[in-house]
Amino acid sequence: MPFLIQAPASDRDLAAWATVHRNQIDEWLLEHRAVLFRGFDVGTANRFHDFVTTTSDGPLLEYKDRSTPRYEVGDGVYVSTIYPRDQHIQPHNEGTYWKTWPLKIYFCCLQAASRGGATPTVDVRRVYQRIDPGVRDAFRARLVMYVRNYNPGIGLSWQEVFQTNDRAVVEAYAAQNGISTEWTADGRLRTRQVRPAIRIHPRTGEPVWFNHAAFFHVTSLDAVVQEALLGSYGEDGLPFNTYFGDGLPIPAETVAHIRDAYTAEKEQFPWQQDDVLLLDNMAMAHAREPYAGDRNVIVAMTEAQSDAVAAAAPAMTAPGVVL
Repeated sequence: MPFLIQAPASDRDLAAWATVHRNQIDEWLLEHRAVLFRGFDVGTANRFHDFVTTTSDGPLLEYKDRSTPRYEVGDGVYVSTIYPRDQHIQPHNEGTYWKTWPLKIYFCCLQAASRGGATPTVDVRRVYQRIDPGVRDAFRARLVMYVRNYNPGIGLSWQEVFQTNDRAVVEAYAAQNGISTEWTADGRLRTRQVRPAIRIHPRTGEPVWFNHAAFFHVTSLDAVVQEALLGSYGEDGLPFNTYFGDGLPIPAETVAHIRDAYTAEKEQFPWQQDDVLLLDNMAMAHAREPYAGDRNVIVAMTEAQSDAVAAAAPAMTAPGVVL
C-alpha cells in the first residue's frame, strides 16, 4: 500500500497522461483504494488541479465546517493541515462529520520534508473488522455525537470554521446540515451533530469504519494538553469531544481499543517531490507523521457523497471483495 504507478518518462505531464488512462485509474483505485503516482512532472498547484479534474467527476469540494487551519492555494486546492511539525495527526477519513463528504481525496507533495512527514494510510475496512463486534454494534445503534465549543484563543474561531462573520449564515448552514447551535451570552458558540459511525461503501457495499469518534475524543489528546483543557474549560467546554449519539460518554477503554485498531493497520511511505496520492476516502484514512525541515503537501477533495447519493448509487463489487 499504496499501489505505485511510475511515470514512463520524467517529463511526462500527469494530467495529460491521466486523460488517456482515466478508466484504468478508476479500476486501480477500486481495487487498491490507494494509488501513488510517482516520477511525473507536476510542480505546481495548478497542474495538480488539472490532474484532479481529469480523474474525477464534478467540482472540487470546498473545505467548510473546518476543524483545522488551512488556506486555499488554487481553485479547490488547499494546503494540508497547518499543525506543529513535531506533532502527529491521528488517522481519519475526511469529512465524516459532514452531511456531504468526498469519495476521493488527493494529495500532492510539492516539497518533501528533510526528515519524516509521511502521510500514513489506514484501511478502515480492516479497522472495522478489527473492532470488537460489541463495540461496532453499539456505535451502529447509537451513532456518534460531535460536540464543539468555540472558545476564544483556542483552536479555530467560528468565523474561520464557517467562513463568515454572520451568525445568520452559520445558523442557515447548521439547519441545512443537521447541526444544533447554542450561543452563549458572551457570544461563544457550541455545536452538536449526530452522525453514523459506520457507513456502507457506495461502490462495493462494504461496511467501513467512517467517523471521528476516536480522533476528536478528549482521551486522544496528549495527557498534558488534556489536563490543561479540562482544567480551563471543563468537559462541557472542550474545543472538541465525542459521545454516543444519545449523549452518553464513550468509555475511554473503548476509544483506546479503536485507536489500537487504526495503529495495527497503518502503513506509510516516504514522500518524494511531485508524488501524487489518490485515496478512496471512504476506504482509506490518512494521518501525518512529525517532520523536520520544510514540507509542502497540498490536497483536494472531489465526488461528493451523502446518504441520498449512496442510496441512489448502483452497487458495484470491487475485485476480491466477498459480500
